[in-house]
Amino acid sequence: MSRTRTALQSQHKVKPLAHLVRATALGMVLAASAVEAAPVRIDIPAQSLASALTSLGAQSNLQIVFNQTQVQNLRAPGVRGEMEPTQALERLLQGTGIKYQVEGSRVTLLGADSASGDTLNMSAQVITGTVEGEDSYVPRTSNSGSKTDTPLLEIPQSISVITRKQMDAQGAQTVTEALRYVPGVKVEAYGLDPKGFDWLYIRGFNAQATSDYLNGLRQQNNSYAFFRSEPYAFERIDVVRGPSSSLFGLGDAGGIVNRVSKKPTANHINEVELTGGNHDRKQGQFDLGGALDDQNQFLYRVVGLARDSNTQAEYDDGHEVEDNRYYIAPSFTWAPDEDTSLTILTDFLRDRNSGSIFDYSVNGHPTGTLLGDHNYNHFDQDQYTLGYEFRHRLNDTWEFRQNARYGQVDLIFNNLLPQLQVGRNIIRTADRFDQHMDTFNLDNQLQANFDTGAIKHTLLMGADYSWQDANIARWRTLGPSLNLDNPVYGQSVPRPTKDTTLAGQAIDYDQNIEQIGAYLQDQVKFDDHWILTAGGRYDYVRNDLDNHVGAHSMQKDNAFTGRVGLTYLTDFGLAPYVSYSESFVPNTGISSDGSAFKASEAHQYEAGVKFQPDETLLITLAAYELTKENILTNQLNANGVPTGFSEATGEQRSRGIEAELKAKLDQNWDLLASYTYTKAKITKSNDANEGNRPANVPEHMANGWLNYTFHEGAVDGLSIGGGVRYTGSLYGNNANTYHVDNYTLFDAGVSYPLNKNVTLSVNAQNLLDEEYAATCDSPISCYPGLRRTVMTSVKYSW
Repeated sequence: MSRTRTALQSQHKVKPLAHLVRATALGMVLAASAVEAAPVRIDIPAQSLASALTSLGAQSNLQIVFNQTQVQNLRAPGVRGEMEPTQALERLLQGTGIKYQVEGSRVTLLGADSASGDTLNMSAQVITGTVEGEDSYVPRTSNSGSKTDTPLLEIPQSISVITRKQMDAQGAQTVTEALRYVPGVKVEAYGLDPKGFDWLYIRGFNAQATSDYLNGLRQQNNSYAFFRSEPYAFERIDVVRGPSSSLFGLGDAGGIVNRVSKKPTANHINEVELTGGNHDRKQGQFDLGGALDDQNQFLYRVVGLARDSNTQAEYDDGHEVEDNRYYIAPSFTWAPDEDTSLTILTDFLRDRNSGSIFDYSVNGHPTGTLLGDHNYNHFDQDQYTLGYEFRHRLNDTWEFRQNARYGQVDLIFNNLLPQLQVGRNIIRTADRFDQHMDTFNLDNQLQANFDTGAIKHTLLMGADYSWQDANIARWRTLGPSLNLDNPVYGQSVPRPTKDTTLAGQAIDYDQNIEQIGAYLQDQVKFDDHWILTAGGRYDYVRNDLDNHVGAHSMQKDNAFTGRVGLTYLTDFGLAPYVSYSESFVPNTGISSDGSAFKASEAHQYEAGVKFQPDETLLITLAAYELTKENILTNQLNANGVPTGFSEATGEQRSRGIEAELKAKLDQNWDLLASYTYTKAKITKSNDANEGNRPANVPEHMANGWLNYTFHEGAVDGLSIGGGVRYTGSLYGNNANTYHVDNYTLFDAGVSYPLNKNVTLSVNAQNLLDEEYAATCDSPISCYPGLRRTVMTSVKYSW
């Protein structure tokens, strides 16, 4: 009896196969048994496809025949669990276009065009595994949670993955828009911000400055010098919640957000997209890539975007607030064999926008009167990065990886900042930031997969280094006031200089920060069910600051952080776990006695359960208690009066529950749902805030997105989705004097392929145009939430 089957196709269609020389050596021939045998225990880590097929044959006693040469550049996902051998084979081949023929116990892999019966006679340029998330909302693995491409079920930590398909369906134009449906994450804390900051709170802690990672390397920052992110250039975004310093080094309590770039692939990718929308948005973007040779040794990809757009904000005299961008990201891969690859990654970004938005507010409600001036407020940033990812498998046990990146940021930021209200006049100061930052990151990883008796190990050893050199200046002077009854814009605002800066208001320093860390992690699997994950890390940080308007300072910090977790993996995809983890962040500055502050530290206890019976469903539920210590708070003298100095004695605690559902209900329905409960509290403070809720942390959040795709008839390919986002009430400051109301927003998205090349799509955010305040930081200054945005796109793919 002979049967021919096809592995699941990727989003990009495989081209017809060319005839190759049959003299290529065949893969492997193993002892025979029936293919349709009873389910067996499969345990195959993510690795090259050739090695994964060999492991499958050994574990299932199949006789698998394939052409070694033609799969040499393919990677296979990890497959674990109790299943029939052919089910495991389908998962290994998913997205490759490879067919297979079953004859008793013999399995022969064929090309996508198998009419001739050739044994995997595949032209090399079409060989590629699909990128996870191109055709599904449901992830299976994450490198961000362990740095070892481990299945999400086996990681004892709460992790969410936003796939490329989800970002496209929801029309995400920023990282924060992509994270709107993730539990535990409060996005857009300051509403509309043309500057492009990713304002994030994770589990009640501000993660804007410390959670920013790209391809596993931290994107460093200083003052307003941040690396901007372009989500069109990402294939996925991973959110690792909770302390993560045992792998990633210094970072805050809430966790990290790892942006994963689109990388070269042998499967040719060619798409150009044009977008138009309200607020005069005009945008074009392209994604081009593929193989440069028939052997798949040289691959390339180029992602680019250009945007000319205004925003919802507008001055009373009709002048628009702009948000313009140019971006390009070329990359190149050299893969001489299945064991070695080198990928060069670069990107260049230029942002030109109108800077900060301050909206005059009454009782927490924005009025629409902007408190800046279009003749002065603007933000100009240029940045570029150059890096590489290198991997080499030394043998069946050891693999070495090295990732590195150099980056540079230059920016000019002019800002009229409201200070206080006198009658109907707003007193403003004029700020000018002039900043330059150079950064470098290097991460070396050595991974070993081996057994000690019946115990399986995934051992990771690593050493990383980061360096930053920043030149930061801010000059401030008194700006013109603004009359609320007759606001006059386009005023002449003198540019602040060193000589005109208000007394005590100057910022002018050179800062050099170096960090070196070493880490060790072992994922130990007992009897195919129990998984112990344990790791530790030591970090040393040197902070050298030359303050041109004050004294020179040098600060050194070191810390050991650890993580331990225990997971039980059932045969039907249920995985309860418990874990403990730690993190630390150095506190900059000096105390009243001239000494450096102790670093801020955090620790977390978490218990949860994950359920993923197959690739169509992932359910996670987590409960945690997270405490951050040594937070800076005002120092008080014996009479209880602030001395003007700080001390590292503050503390904040968050307790919470997070639930997330990602499901492909059938070939038509996709579903996302999440709920967040965060009980955050300031537990120690000298600012009379003890017992209060931290700023910008709602107690409840809930989100849901449902999508339906037609697969037959005249509407074949039509996709319709809708979502709802609820954010509970919060406070704008730690003193809890500025209350912000809860709000509920609705989103929608529709796409339709006119033919195999052209796709039309429409996306709407805040569909009902709900007016709301994102937060308020003073009685007169609130930040308006994002109003309705509608975008129409046409994409041409070939």
